[in-house]
Amino acid sequence: MRYVLQHAFMVVLLMMAVHPRLLAQARPDSTGKAARKPSPVRLSGGLNAYAGLYMASGIEGRNQPSPFGISGNVTVTLPGGIALPFSAVLGNQGTSFRQPFNQFGVSPTYKWATVHAGYRNVNFSPFTLAGHTFLGGGVELNPGKLRLGAVYGRFNKAIASTLAEPDVIPSYKRTGYAVKVGYGTAGNYVDLVMLRAADDSASIQSVAPTAAQTVKPAENLVVGATSRLLILKHITVELDAAVSAYTRDVRASEVSAEGKSPLVRFFGQLFTPRLSTQLTQATQAALGYKGKNAGIKLQYKRIDPNFQTMGAYYFQSDIESYAVAPNLSVLEGKLRLSGSYGIQFDNLGNNKNARTGRKIGSLVVSYNPGTKFGLDLQLTNYGISQQAGIRPLIDTLKLAQNNLAATTNLRYTLQKEDVMQVFTLTTTYQKLSDLNASTAGQTENTNINLNLGYFYQQTVTGWGVNGMVSYTETQLPVAVGTENRLVRFFGPTIGATQSFLKNKLTTSLNGSYLVNQQSGITGKVINASANAGYQIAKRQTVSLSLLYLNSNTGIASQTFNEFRGNLGYGITF
Repeated sequence: MRYVLQHAFMVVLLMMAVHPRLLAQARPDSTGKAARKPSPVRLSGGLNAYAGLYMASGIEGRNQPSPFGISGNVTVTLPGGIALPFSAVLGNQGTSFRQPFNQFGVSPTYKWATVHAGYRNVNFSPFTLAGHTFLGGGVELNPGKLRLGAVYGRFNKAIASTLAEPDVIPSYKRTGYAVKVGYGTAGNYVDLVMLRAADDSASIQSVAPTAAQTVKPAENLVVGATSRLLILKHITVELDAAVSAYTRDVRASEVSAEGKSPLVRFFGQLFTPRLSTQLTQATQAALGYKGKNAGIKLQYKRIDPNFQTMGAYYFQSDIESYAVAPNLSVLEGKLRLSGSYGIQFDNLGNNKNARTGRKIGSLVVSYNPGTKFGLDLQLTNYGISQQAGIRPLIDTLKLAQNNLAATTNLRYTLQKEDVMQVFTLTTTYQKLSDLNASTAGQTENTNINLNLGYFYQQTVTGWGVNGMVSYTETQLPVAVGTENRLVRFFGPTIGATQSFLKNKLTTSLNGSYLVNQQSGITGKVINASANAGYQIAKRQTVSLSLLYLNSNTGIASQTFNEFRGNLGYGITF
């Protein structure tokens, strides 16, 4: 059946490509001639066919000797803007057919109302419902400044695991809902959000013994708030906070009323606290000032250990961080500076063997005094260190590193009426320093990269050339007692483009020669390519591409040549 669908789809593509009138209905106009009547259903897409040649020596072929095939895509647009994409590929390199109905969903919008149906992912706030895919339905209503939302559906489907399939990760059927009530606009609002989801412990009949110890039916209730507020025109306040009551096993014994938290007592009809229930919270907040030429933003984040919500896939928990991010614009906007500095640490529960701290700093400088010259500078410094937790640290195993990176980009542009020339120089320096003398010999490394480029383009004739010379040097650590290993890559890259026949024919040539030096061995890699494209009609093109690769690492057994050629035809409708 799948084979029939694939080939039927390609036949339909061909028919629409050859007979585009099939896409419209006809009716007589005032002159008696047939006129096209727009259909409420619109079709768009394209068809591509190709045939190629592949040859290789020195290695086993990585492609078919004569690859060929046909591919196409069709998008059916229904009334209301609902789009259904289809695509298929047929050829001697493989066959595939894709359609959206395995996970199909729509979210049509009319004025201030949006309806969700099918497979959807919706965001209410970062710590409650945050993009988890569910199968179900929902609605979001924004009449005036009122902000309402509700969704319900299946968040996980049941997957059983047996002794015959021990590698299958089982999961219980999980259903849930989320509601949102708020007030404001898209950029200035306050929302309250609640999510509740639970696993059906009877949804799977068998679980492999090894998986039964880790996969248990769970339940979750999350209550949170999210807001973005503009105060006094220049001051912004951002807040995302949530409290999560997460039960890891709904079969555990219930907790007595005296042990219930205020959250659970308030939402007692929606959630049952048990011995396996954990109450955690997450908060992130920011206070910002944005003036005409300067601004600053203060940020704070704290996520408790093991914080979870069934409305999101993953959270980095057990962290607390502080950051400040200023920015400044001077010289009438010609010089712009921005940066940030922050600290982050974990082990909030003081139950780990060590506490890891991070210091992150960055600086970005952009100087553009005119249209010709420009300079960009970026500095980042990332440090990480450890302190003793519940146990003392062993000096030889203590983690203490610093990563410094600096990038500069210089550009100079010469612009005339029909000619543009650009000169560029980019340099990058990166150094990883290990502050622990016991491990520095195995971790420290330094990397330097230089790129000098030139670009020339004639806007009228379509003639252009480009060239670049690159150099990369990396100093890597090796075994204890030997010197660091130095690796170098360097060489030129050149290219040219030209248009003919009133830009209907475009051509390009490119080539590169890269030298590699390491451990006393010198190798080289040569790349050459030629491309041409010709527009034979408004929506039809033919293309030709040739590619040659010669890789010589300096070791006879690792030297090979490859040649690829491809002739293609494409049509859009």
